[in-house]
Amino acid sequence: MKKILITNDDGIRAPVLDLMREKFSRMGKVTIVVPDAPRNAMGNSITLHKPVRLNKLDSDKYSVTGTTADSVRVGVLTVMEDDVDIVLSGINEGANLGDDVNYSGTVAGAREAAHLGIPAVASSLVAGNTRNYSQAVDITYRVIEKVLDNGLPERKFLNLNIPDIGTGRVKGIKITRLGVRIYDRKVVERKDPIGRKYYWILGDKLDGILADDTDLKAVSEDYASLTPLTMDYTDRGLLEKYRTWFSE
Repeated sequence: MKKILITNDDGIRAPVLDLMREKFSRMGKVTIVVPDAPRNAMGNSITLHKPVRLNKLDSDKYSVTGTTADSVRVGVLTVMEDDVDIVLSGINEGANLGDDVNYSGTVAGAREAAHLGIPAVASSLVAGNTRNYSQAVDITYRVIEKVLDNGLPERKFLNLNIPDIGTGRVKGIKITRLGVRIYDRKVVERKDPIGRKYYWILGDKLDGILADDTDLKAVSEDYASLTPLTMDYTDRGLLEKYRTWFSE
């Protein structure tokens, strides 16, 4: 029996959690460990300067007073005692395409699992008006099956994005590279009731570059995109060039 840890960054009230537990229980034993409230766009932050508390909600469902990365670490090392076959982070309400992966708590959940040496998939529904979580769960299930059957290399993980369209209209799953997101460049200054300044940091996703083979292009064409990601951020193409800066 496979042991599956489900986490997210939408918090314990995410509407898809029960649907996911029902579906993935066919595959094995499901344990849910998620933040106690939304922790969107917090990236791979972990809580170091205050306690993280674990609240048991039922036999296999827990909330954590911390981030998604905290939830994975506590879930793997404490709740499941390091006996985990795969981590599924999501299904997120909203896309995590292109440059979003640098901010996303959903992607961070899969990345944290990779830190711990566990195969992982981040899954997101590219939010539209349909909210077709049932289809997203089915497609995610197919991807998880493939990972469990074939494994992943160390320090690698997968990022899945599923168009929010009618059942049966997703054309398939394309293997893609990350695209480029274009964000609104805006910080709004306001004043509180006693005149002190404060700021809203606004980063609306305005657009994206629909280049060939990218996740953005695939989703725009009604495909689910599946992008292999790595823990190694090194730009190997620049290694030799920059070594010459400091050569004797």
